[in-house]
Amino acid sequence: MIRTKIIDRYIMAEVAVPFLFGVLLLTFALVTGRLLKLIEMVVNRGVTLADVASLLGFIMPAFLELTFPMAVLIGVLMGFGRMSGDREIIAARACGISLYRISAPVFGFAIVVWALSSWLAFSVRPWANEHLRERLFTLTQTRSTAGLKDKVFNRNLPGLVIYVDHISPRDGMLHGVLISDARNPPAQNTVIARTGKIVPDRANHSIMVRLYDGSMFGLEAHGSSSHLTRFKIYDLNVRPDADLETQERDAGELSYGELEARIAAARAAGKPDYLAETEMASKFTLPVTTILFAAIGIPLGLKPARGGQGERFGVAIALFFVYYSLMRAGEGLAQRGRLNAFAAMSIPDIVFLALALVLFLRSAADRGDQGRGPTDMLWQWFERIGHAREAA
Repeated sequence: MIRTKIIDRYIMAEVAVPFLFGVLLLTFALVTGRLLKLIEMVVNRGVTLADVASLLGFIMPAFLELTFPMAVLIGVLMGFGRMSGDREIIAARACGISLYRISAPVFGFAIVVWALSSWLAFSVRPWANEHLRERLFTLTQTRSTAGLKDKVFNRNLPGLVIYVDHISPRDGMLHGVLISDARNPPAQNTVIARTGKIVPDRANHSIMVRLYDGSMFGLEAHGSSSHLTRFKIYDLNVRPDADLETQERDAGELSYGELEARIAAARAAGKPDYLAETEMASKFTLPVTTILFAAIGIPLGLKPARGGQGERFGVAIALFFVYYSLMRAGEGLAQRGRLNAFAAMSIPDIVFLALALVLFLRSAADRGDQGRGPTDMLWQWFERIGHAREAA
């Protein structure tokens, strides 16, 4: 009993360390894709680093849903590859320990990650997506004016081009203001004011540009006449992103109960909400990948790799790319209503389940080196790619 517990802990440690490495590496790779946009918000929109950190925190659950299955595959491939390379798996099996028993802690680990991924999909990500939307609206509303620069034509607010000769650093007052208001194209206005200030109106989700001592020149809607108006005080009310406030909540922001209710209501009205149905199906199908990748990673990890762990990492990336391509194809079929959402989103799971069963059962029966099985052909394909790159 003590020996089996030691073996379980040992195998878990061998898989968990590269799993954590994979989570960190893959999450960093996904975050890097958003960095340019976030840096642009810091430089041009006046968004603080604390705001950026909060946005990343809300985005992270969606990233982890993708990185967890991939990291499980990396962890199993590298962990079993290391043990196989040091002949530890051979020694264990020579002592009468079957591959089924050796794999038990791996599947236990995969089930824990599956439960965590399901929790992210059903509870955390909808909450994070909703708060991300609210946070983006708040930043758009309150920070649109932080990016205003003097002696530059600013286009921070939709439909307005604002030129300011000088911005007072003490109180933020605008001096020498010129505004081109094109929110209503048939009746555009040009406003000139001696001074002005920006007043965020959080209650009405808008921004008010209050101008003092100026004139407004514009065309009438029919375009045949113009007008010139002088004012002491003139207010321009602007919604930084009106669509963000009024649009229906995205399916990814809904809890399981809300999503179920939206799907039922749409079906009852005779207008199925395919986006909501696809989101519901993905909550079940994507987390299952952690178990499938664990089953595939065990036999592939037992195969010798000429390129070492780097080659195994490349195999993991290639397999995940295949899975992601199948998932996107199924998602397209589901969102267009061409196929039932659960059937469409299960396409990659069915393909990888068949592959996992064939590879794992062959390895468990010690037939991995007999003839040309799927494992051999898969590795030979990757080796051909490596040889082609070396020749180039």
